Amino acid sequence: MYKVTSFVLKIVSRCNLNCSYCYMYNLGDQTYLKQPKFMSLETMQFFADRLKSYCADSNTTHVQIVFHGGEPLMAKPEYFEKCVAIFRNTAPEIGFYFTVQTNGVTLDQNWFDLFKRLQITIGISIDGPEKYHDTYRVFHNGKGSYNLVAEAIKLGRKNYLAGLLMVVNIGIPVEELYAEMKTLGVNNLNLLLPDGHYDLPPPNMDIGKLSDKNYTPYADWFIALYKIWKQDKTRPKIYLFETLVKIIMGQKEIGNQLVGRRTNGTLVLESDGSIEVVDSLRACFEGITRNEINVHTNQIEDIFEDDTFQLFYRAHDKVAEQCLNCPVYDVCGGGFLGQRYSEENGFNNPTIYCQDMVRLITFIQNDILSSLPAATVTELDIEPLVYEEIIASFDEPNEIKIDPEVEKVLVSFKKELQV
Repeated sequence: MYKVTSFVLKIVSRCNLNCSYCYMYNLGDQTYLKQPKFMSLETMQFFADRLKSYCADSNTTHVQIVFHGGEPLMAKPEYFEKCVAIFRNTAPEIGFYFTVQTNGVTLDQNWFDLFKRLQITIGISIDGPEKYHDTYRVFHNGKGSYNLVAEAIKLGRKNYLAGLLMVVNIGIPVEELYAEMKTLGVNNLNLLLPDGHYDLPPPNMDIGKLSDKNYTPYADWFIALYKIWKQDKTRPKIYLFETLVKIIMGQKEIGNQLVGRRTNGTLVLESDGSIEVVDSLRACFEGITRNEINVHTNQIEDIFEDDTFQLFYRAHDKVAEQCLNCPVYDVCGGGFLGQRYSEENGFNNPTIYCQDMVRLITFIQNDILSSLPAATVTELDIEPLVYEEIIASFDEPNEIKIDPEVEKVLVSFKKELQV
């Protein structure tokens, strides 16, 4: 019934940076304080044993293991060697894809050499050019981290660096951002929308302006970036843009937690062995991901009975009624679950980025169609979209009605119902 193939391991529950927007430390959830600072090798072995059993029962042959934190490189190099050995010795029949997501401040040649030997790909987080990066991604003493991160990225160009991860800051002029990425020699960039919802709006979004149908600050920024990116013959991969293009062009089984209609087959293992839904949902309210399921006492499949997991797994199917009637629903997928939250309605809302996503998808779809021969457009059976018409349709009666049971589940997460 459920299929999970990606596991995010919180091997370190603390961080050497203090990023202002971090969902784990600075958006209200303090439950990390109850976690061990490092995941023990005993817990790792328990997890590997449970994973072997789960994969055998579910006929899963390949899984992704993401070493995460906190900051995972606060663990020692030999820790990674032992972890990889645990997985490969416990379940040699499974194809493992290992990756580590780091802030990069301690990433040097020794780390690159280790990860190359262990076949662990590396992702580095960055927040743009120096003056913007150092506004948010700072050490606990307030000092910026850009110079160290930039050196790690440059070193990564001739090593095992998979790409960069960036939380979007629409305060950065797209020309500056793109020039910076080219200077750093970035080949792959994954852009994330800031965690935010109706009670905690994203940065640079005025919640009072959402009633203005032409208010799309994030789409405006993305579209400007897309235009520059498209014209660059040696452009890097920008995962969001490429994913949207593929979905619009009809490619199946494509998408992620933000866009598309795929199920969300990702779980998180906390440093104490707790199995949870992705922890970025914590930006909604404290404890939303918590449960009593732990690899020391439970099978991985036990999480499948958890209400939050069940909603998250099919979040792109369990959406507000407005989404069901939206012409770009199959592309947008209702957006990331956590960005739909409000204390008043739980998750029974369109994403806080709804207008932005409609405008961005409309622009990209129309741009694709304008570049194709007429015969190809006819064959694809895709029509140009008009943003204003889509937005206006949200004020009309809905033809497709939400399933009352789905609506009940979405609303059940209202904050006042939490104990």
